[in-house]
Amino acid sequence: MSNTLKRALTALSFILAVTQLSISNAADLLITGTIYTANDDAPVAEAVIISNGRFSYVGSLDEALQTVDADHQRIALGSRVAYPGFIESHGHLSSLGEAITNLDLNGVDSYQTIVGMVAEAAAKAAPGQVIKGRGWHQSKWESQPDITVDGFPTHRSLSEVSPNNPVFLGHANGHSALINQAAMDAINLSYNTTAPEGGVIVKDAKGNPTGILHENAVDLAYPLIALSVDSTKTAILAAQDHAFRWGITNFHDAGAGKTDIEAQQLLDASGDLKLRVYTMVSAQDEGLSNYWLSRPPVVASDDSRLTIRSFKAVMDGALGSRTAWLHAPYTDDPGTSGVQTFDENRLIDIMERSAKHGWQINTHAIGDKANTVVLDAIAAAKLKARDHRSRIEHSQHLIPSDIARFADLGVIASIQTIHMSSDRPWAIERLGQERIESGAYVWRDLLTAEVHIANGTDVPVEPINPLANFYAAVARKTLQGTPDDGFEGHQRMTREETLKSMTVWNAYAAFEEDETGSIEVGKRADLTVLDEDIMIIREAEILSTDIAMTIVAGEVVYTAGAAP
Repeated sequence: MSNTLKRALTALSFILAVTQLSISNAADLLITGTIYTANDDAPVAEAVIISNGRFSYVGSLDEALQTVDADHQRIALGSRVAYPGFIESHGHLSSLGEAITNLDLNGVDSYQTIVGMVAEAAAKAAPGQVIKGRGWHQSKWESQPDITVDGFPTHRSLSEVSPNNPVFLGHANGHSALINQAAMDAINLSYNTTAPEGGVIVKDAKGNPTGILHENAVDLAYPLIALSVDSTKTAILAAQDHAFRWGITNFHDAGAGKTDIEAQQLLDASGDLKLRVYTMVSAQDEGLSNYWLSRPPVVASDDSRLTIRSFKAVMDGALGSRTAWLHAPYTDDPGTSGVQTFDENRLIDIMERSAKHGWQINTHAIGDKANTVVLDAIAAAKLKARDHRSRIEHSQHLIPSDIARFADLGVIASIQTIHMSSDRPWAIERLGQERIESGAYVWRDLLTAEVHIANGTDVPVEPINPLANFYAAVARKTLQGTPDDGFEGHQRMTREETLKSMTVWNAYAAFEEDETGSIEVGKRADLTVLDEDIMIIREAEILSTDIAMTIVAGEVVYTAGAAP
C-alpha cells in the first residue's frame, strides 16, 4: 500500500471517529498522541482528559487510562499533533467576515486586474449597489498603472467601468481606500472638501480628488460601507467559521464599534458565538468610549464566550501609505514623516480614567515616533501603579532606546510576524537600511529585554493562517522562502517561543492566562490539531501543514474533510 493511500485511509478513519464523537454525550473525552502543552513544567503530554469543557488530566497515557471514566470517548491522534488552541491576538472580526464575501484583492498582481474584477461585479450589481473589496497593495503589484499620484492609482479606470455603482476598495493595510466617482458623488466629496484632522484626501495637480483616502479621511466614506446589526452578525458568523477552519479558538477583535459590539452581545446571548472573542472597544468613537469607561468590563464565564475589557486607540497609520508616524522623514519621500491620528492628551485621559474599573488600553502604533508618544502617554498616566498590561499594537518600527521602556513600563508588544514576510521586501525603501536593521521587526531584541510579546496576523490585512505566521517568526523569510538566510536573521524567534507567542503569551495579553493559552489541568479545553509536528519538521514544510481539527471547550468545531 502506498504512503499516500495509507495517509488517506488514516485521515478517513480520523474523520469518521470524530463525526461519531460529535453526536455523543459522554462525560469524559480522552485524547491521546503527541500533545504540546506550552507549559514549561511539562511541555509534552501523551494524553489529556476533558471533562465539562476543561482539562481534568494532562500527562501519561498509562495514568490517563486509569483515571478516565469507563464510558469515556476517545480521539487517537495517530500521526497528528495537538497544541493549545491558537489565539489570534490582533484581528478584525466583522471585517474578516466581510472580506470573505466581498472582492478579495489580496495577491492581485496589477491595478488592471482589479479594474477587471470591478467591471465584472458592476455588470451583475443592481444600480446604486455599492461594490466593496479589500486587500490591494500597490507595492506588491508587478506593474504600476500609467497614471499615479503619490505612488497610488487614481479612480479614473474604476469610474469608467462602474459609472452607476459606488466602489469602495480598502487597502490591505486597513488605513487607506480607493473610491470611484460615483462614490465621491454619493458622499459629496469634491475639490472643495477639506480632509478631517488626522486624514489625507489625495488630490492631483489641479486639486481634484484622485479617489485615494488615507487614515481618518476614510471615515468620509463610512456611509457607503456601514453595516447593520443583522449584517454584522452574519459577517461575524462567517468569520467564526473561517477562524475555526484555521485552528483559531480565541480572537482578539482589535477595535470594535457600537454595531460590532451589539452584534457580538446578541450572538453570545443566543449561544451562536462559539469562538472566544476578546473585544477592544474603538476609542476613536468618543461617545462609545465614555459609555464603556463608566462601567466595569464584561468577562466571559463558562456559559459565554464574549469578553469586553479593553480599548483600542489608533495613534498613526501604516507604512505602505507612508502614514506611519516616524521621528525622521521617509527615505523614499523626505517630504513626509507620516500622520498622527489620535491626540496624545486624550489618550492619557482615557488611560487615567481606565483605572477605576481596570480597563486595558491598547494603542495602534507602527512608526517609531508613534511608539515613543504612546510610551510617553503610559508613563504620564502612571499606569505602572496597577497591572495594566497596556499593549502597543504592531510595535513595528522602534528606536532602540524605546525597547527598554517597554519592559520598564510593563507594556506588551503586540506584533504580527507575518507583516515582516509581507512588508520587509519593500519596507526598506520607506525606512532605509539603517532604520530597518536597528529598529524594524526587532523581536529578539524585545525578548532579550524581557518584554512580553503577543503575536497575531491583523486579519484581514493578512490571511488568518497561523502556519504562515509561525513560519515568518522562525524563518524571517517571505512565504516564497526568500532570502535564503532570512531578513535580519538574528531577530528570529525559536519554535518554542513562537508557539507561546500564539497561545499562552496571547492569553496573558488578555488577562486570560489562568483560563486559556496552555494545556493544564483546570484550564478551558481548547485545542488545535495539525497534520504535522511543526516543532520538528523542516522549516519549509511548516507552510504545507494543515489544520486537522479545532476544539473549543471540549467541543469539536472543525474537522478537516468533514462535511459542514
